[in-house]
Amino acid sequence: MDLKNIFIFRNLSDDEIKKISSFTIIKKLKKDEIIFYEKETPSYLHIIYKGTARVYKVDPKGNELIIHKFKPVSLIAERANIENIPYPANCAMDTDGIVIKIEFEKFKEFMKKGDICFNIMSSLLKKMDYLDNMIHNNLILDTKTKIAKFIYENSELFEDLKQHNIASLLNIKPETLSRKLKEFKNLGIIENKDSKLIIKDKEKIKKYFSW
Repeated sequence: MDLKNIFIFRNLSDDEIKKISSFTIIKKLKKDEIIFYEKETPSYLHIIYKGTARVYKVDPKGNELIIHKFKPVSLIAERANIENIPYPANCAMDTDGIVIKIEFEKFKEFMKKGDICFNIMSSLLKKMDYLDNMIHNNLILDTKTKIAKFIYENSELFEDLKQHNIASLLNIKPETLSRKLKEFKNLGIIENKDSKLIIKDKEKIKKYFSW
């Protein structure tokens, strides 16, 4: 695997790539295999190279509450590495895939390089935007608009997640979500197919954005 194909290493020299490769582990993981656990001390910088991963917490009843999903190529929980704090949630593969694990203590010297720092900062900013968006949705938007916005902006996630996970992400009651989804079904925006909710008319949902 050529690490230069990964965005944070794009401008490194061959010698630098070779050095980073010496303390890098390439892991093939199966669906549902754990990448790291909540409260675990971070030792590696994790990069999703192939497949998708989910970050989640577990409620008192044992249900997974999905916080976010990551597609390749993405850094996961880099803030925990940088601040040397325990992982704030669990992370597991959502599909079969490949994860790159880089020993963070050895990698620190490369973070002095402007390009790497900028790329890591960009990754963190994207996550901050995601959190800001969630806060905006929860505090400002009405329930119907909140659900419509989620369906439009996170179509793959909407079709993949279970309804209780979506309700948890949007901070609404499952029965409220179910009632609003029924309205969207009646409007021909979504439909049931093979026991899953599928988006039938994505563009039609735009009219329900009220911000």
